[in-house]
Amino acid sequence: MRIGIFDSGIGGLTVHRELARALPGHDLIYLGDTARVPYGTRSPETVIRYSFAVASYLAESGAEAVVIACNTATTHALPALEAAGHAAGIKVFGVVEPGVDAAVAAHHTGAIAVLGTEGTIRGQAYQKALAKRLPAASVAAVPCPLLVPLAEEGWLTGEVPTAVAERYLGHLRGTIDTAILGCTHYPLFKPVIAEVLPGVTLVDSAESTAHAVRDALGPGTGLGGQRFVVTDHIDRFQRVGEQFLGARPDPVDWVDVGPPRGVFALD
Repeated sequence: MRIGIFDSGIGGLTVHRELARALPGHDLIYLGDTARVPYGTRSPETVIRYSFAVASYLAESGAEAVVIACNTATTHALPALEAAGHAAGIKVFGVVEPGVDAAVAAHHTGAIAVLGTEGTIRGQAYQKALAKRLPAASVAAVPCPLLVPLAEEGWLTGEVPTAVAERYLGHLRGTIDTAILGCTHYPLFKPVIAEVLPGVTLVDSAESTAHAVRDALGPGTGLGGQRFVVTDHIDRFQRVGEQFLGARPDPVDWVDVGPPRGVFALD
């Protein structure tokens, strides 16, 4: 199969990396909407419009399944994208439910934290899903916006990221046993977050999503190909993306996705 993956920028490459490991026999095409990054500070209506535009590009590029490798887009656009994709036989996956499933399996005390962008926390998708699965759970939702630019600048260790993580998360120490990394940038800070929150199980939604997609589609056969497209800044995407992907993204092409159309046309 050809699987389309999209994010507002570079962070979704952590999801792409895990998908490539879990589904080596499928073709992957990643679209980073770098001309309109970040989605995390946009209104829900704008996020939905952007998500439909990039999903329509992926569908027209032959994607038979779409993975929303963005927590904010999953929060606001997943139900509508699922409905549109279902009509055309295109399976759409988000990153929230797999992360919640993993947290439910990992927790011991019902004390769980959700770490995310302001848009993801405000959208409450993780909180609502946890409340449905674990009604008695104590959920702390914490926005950690500065971790995103730190990741994209390559500041993954040292005094600055540690101080930022301490400022955001220090109050959780000793109060939770599980934390969902509800932003695709945050897996890069696992060592720092583990230092601030010792003994806490960190749930990587990228890994959880890859497992969910593999369970639904299978690992594929043979050796799948990879392609990357962005809506702006190819050079920066390749330079910064290497930290997220573990290898330099290549090849990368520029695209203009245009308005939503086809299967994912908005009414």
